[in-house]
Amino acid sequence: MELSDIISIFVAILALIVAIYVPEKIKLEQMYTQLLSDYCGYDFGAAVMGVIFFFHEDCSCDVEKIEEKYTECFVKKFKGSRKSGNEISNDQNLHYQRRLLTQFYYLLDQCARSRFIGKKRVQKDFSSKEANLLKVLYYMNEAASSDGVFMDISTADRIPPNAKSINVYIKHIYDLLRKSKPYIR
Repeated sequence: MELSDIISIFVAILALIVAIYVPEKIKLEQMYTQLLSDYCGYDFGAAVMGVIFFFHEDCSCDVEKIEEKYTECFVKKFKGSRKSGNEISNDQNLHYQRRLLTQFYYLLDQCARSRFIGKKRVQKDFSSKEANLLKVLYYMNEAASSDGVFMDISTADRIPPNAKSINVYIKHIYDLLRKSKPYIR
């Protein structure tokens, strides 16, 4: 084997590593930048304040009350609006706010676990006060997965095996979710 062959193999391996590394880094940097942008946005601020007010006023800062009060709030908001025909505004909807924050912190965790963004960068950009919010959010997610919120809508029937058009995608995600864990992560 000549030196030029060894150099060619080395360059090919280096190009392969760069072809994998660079797009992954760009993707995570864009995701993190978008998270920082969302963090400064109105929806995020309204969601944080909604969760804080819920915990402070409805639950009297007691985590033991979260499941009961969240279920009560959910039922009142959705069942009441369905009966009265009123539209539910997302920025005032605690269920929407909880889901928005959960998704935000899920993506933030993905960034913190990556080798490109890392824990130190996330710790620099976010405060330890948010750990308190995450504790409340954790209990709210537990309450959201309870029977009081997610009523049993299961059936014995399965989706037909030969799906067409957009239902192909619905069937794929259905099969995937059917095999997943019965709780929200």
